[in-house]
Amino acid sequence: MDDQAAVAHLAGRIRALRLAAGMHSLAELARRTNLDRAGISRAEAGRLLPSDVVVEAIDTAVGAGGELVQLRAWIHRARHGIGEPDGGEVSSTDRRQMLGMGALAAASALAAETFQRISTADPDALTLAELEADVDEIAVVYTSVPHVALLPRVVDRWRQVEQILDSRTAGQARARVTLLGGQFVFFLGRLAFNTGDMRSARRFAMLSGHYADEAGEPVLAASVAALHSSIAYYTGRYTAALDHLRGAARWDHPYVRARMAAYEARAHAANGDVVAARAALDRMEATAGDFRPAPGETPVGDAAVAMFRAGIAARLGDATAVAEWAPLAISGYQNRSGDFSAEEEQHAVLTLAMAHLLRPAPEPDAAAAVGIQVLTALSTNHTYTVAERVRHLDAMFMPAHRSIPAVRDFTERLRQARPALTADTKA
Repeated sequence: MDDQAAVAHLAGRIRALRLAAGMHSLAELARRTNLDRAGISRAEAGRLLPSDVVVEAIDTAVGAGGELVQLRAWIHRARHGIGEPDGGEVSSTDRRQMLGMGALAAASALAAETFQRISTADPDALTLAELEADVDEIAVVYTSVPHVALLPRVVDRWRQVEQILDSRTAGQARARVTLLGGQFVFFLGRLAFNTGDMRSARRFAMLSGHYADEAGEPVLAASVAALHSSIAYYTGRYTAALDHLRGAARWDHPYVRARMAAYEARAHAANGDVVAARAALDRMEATAGDFRPAPGETPVGDAAVAMFRAGIAARLGDATAVAEWAPLAISGYQNRSGDFSAEEEQHAVLTLAMAHLLRPAPEPDAAAAVGIQVLTALSTNHTYTVAERVRHLDAMFMPAHRSIPAVRDFTERLRQARPALTADTKA
């Protein structure tokens, strides 16, 4: 190592030991040494060899135990060709030993600094508690608050969590923050899905799944699989929708069993497998329960059971089952007794509209009136799946129905609303 490199090495050691001692500014070291801040700055710049007075003061202040003094003395002797006290010269072996000791000391200081950063990186208990309270509250209000109003809050909390994860958070605190990250990102995925932005929904689902795997939390992991299944289902990939659900079997949990069975039933129905669809519906009903909403998918209660049964019956053309279950679903959601979802209520209402068209004596005017009601609701609280169901209702009207005033009114309102209902569903 040449002279300039040795001076630079000394400067690096001064800085490393200052930081390891908890002094994060030159001004703080200047106060402790009674030295000029500019002099300390020059010592850390590594361009000139600082005086022995400066180095001794810094050595004492940072608790270097004479390391800096010895290193400066070695550089001074090497620079001037001064030998050891016995008259010998500074040998290459001595240089290597000194440099080796300097490197070890530098690594030691870095270890101390790193430990200090780790030990102070964990978020305070109040911040974690508030973030956990926020994600729990979002889970409760998610199904009833317009998504456009909820989005800024979810994004803000997610960014806060990501900043914490970027630090050296460790241990139990990191596990809690990792789970929070997965939960907030899951809600972002659901919000993206409900606006029809499937590309963004898939990205958020992938990231949330990564966090769910790391956290090992079954409700979140199964919910991510359900979101992937929904994305596949609404982009017409029904077998893939089933595959996502089957792949999540290891994350079985009472909270999500009914929801997973319901999504399985709709995929089977879309594939034309009536027997499998009805078997899945029976499992859904058997595992449904009055769960308090948790971060993840919404639970399936009595109203949701009726909604899924009515909707799948409509897809299968079973007018009798639709007429039986749709009113029960609507009544259940309107009571709002712990089982409420504005989105799913609109699905139930639309299924009732379809029932008017499926019965032996169709009532297209009644179906159109219900469709108009849902279009009005969509204008203030747009949800992609409901918009898709409205388009399905429109496709069910026969050509002869189009001349009926109520149907014409519904068709015209749908035409006017169509740009707002159009979404990006690219894979």
